[in-house]
Amino acid sequence: MYSIWGKSANVDADRDVFDEMKRHAIAALPAQRLSSLNLPPELATEWKKEIIQQASFYTVYCLKQSKLPLTVPYVILKGTSAAKYYPCPEFRMMGDIDIMTRREDFETACKQLMDDGYTMLKEIYKEAELTKDGIQIDIHRQFASLNNPDHVKYLDDLIISNINPSHDLPDCINGLVLIDHINQHLEGGLGLRQIIDWMMFVDKCLPDEKAPEFLAEAEKIGLDKLAVVCTRMCEIYLGLPHREWCAKADAKLCEQLMDYVMACGNFGNKKQSDSDISEKAFTYARSIKSGFGLLQSQGLINWEAAQRYRILRPFAWVYQLFRYLVRGLRREKAAAKIKAEYAAAKRKTALLDALGVKTATKGLVMYKDGKYIKE
Repeated sequence: MYSIWGKSANVDADRDVFDEMKRHAIAALPAQRLSSLNLPPELATEWKKEIIQQASFYTVYCLKQSKLPLTVPYVILKGTSAAKYYPCPEFRMMGDIDIMTRREDFETACKQLMDDGYTMLKEIYKEAELTKDGIQIDIHRQFASLNNPDHVKYLDDLIISNINPSHDLPDCINGLVLIDHINQHLEGGLGLRQIIDWMMFVDKCLPDEKAPEFLAEAEKIGLDKLAVVCTRMCEIYLGLPHREWCAKADAKLCEQLMDYVMACGNFGNKKQSDSDISEKAFTYARSIKSGFGLLQSQGLINWEAAQRYRILRPFAWVYQLFRYLVRGLRREKAAAKIKAEYAAAKRKTALLDALGVKTATKGLVMYKDGKYIKE
């Protein structure tokens, strides 16, 4: 974190540190302070190459974003809208280009991109994913991912009503997007990149005098506690200068959240083992509806026969349940592992409940036929 705050640090770093930063998609952030790290020569060369590649991709990404063939109004979400708060935006790892249009312009925007040579990857209720020249564009018809239809509509309406020719949102609304981005990935896996996006926004935009207005807006979508805990966590562990408005956050909850973030990696890429799959299954099993939904959706993915024969699709949940049982019980010391995975799922559920955030087990909101409805 020294590099984020413009501080030199004569500290040791090894391959484990580099690999961990890559897993969290933040390996380019120390670019301006890399020379002050005590690195083996081979690792220093590899790290510099990673940074150069990231900076080059940022240039391509920005060029592609600036030349989007869209004539309908739209706004940029995340990406450069988060990077602008960093000391050196070009070292913030980029992924897809996320945009949101007015609801009535969604289909037109998709068509304009496809007319320009973009290929449609998929379209779901929330968004359409298109790609060209190695860069993916996600066009959102719904951005917010919350359990309350009124909360989802409130944030989506805020975003849409603030679409303007600059394609940038006002800072307060951009902050709501960033805290909801954290919320969206809490259940599936949250890494340091999303946390640092939030931290840099807070550093630039939320001094004590501006926090009450923002927290009042965050409360309207049920994310005010998450905003407070995330900010205090960044102060304790990541060097964010102190703010009084988050001082009363539970330190133990901050510790639990930080441990969870470090265990996940960017978009949960550190949690891909059988034990993590079992933990997810136990989490979803909190409700019959969500548990069945997980079994059915995963069954349709994994059962090739159901993909070929429509008549089998209603029974995909049976296939997936059997698959979970076989994979779970076939392992060495299966009983002890299942017990540990159940305990991990309970801890995760308790953390999410303590943060007051959305979970799929409570039913997510979808925008369909012009309305926000619960699954």
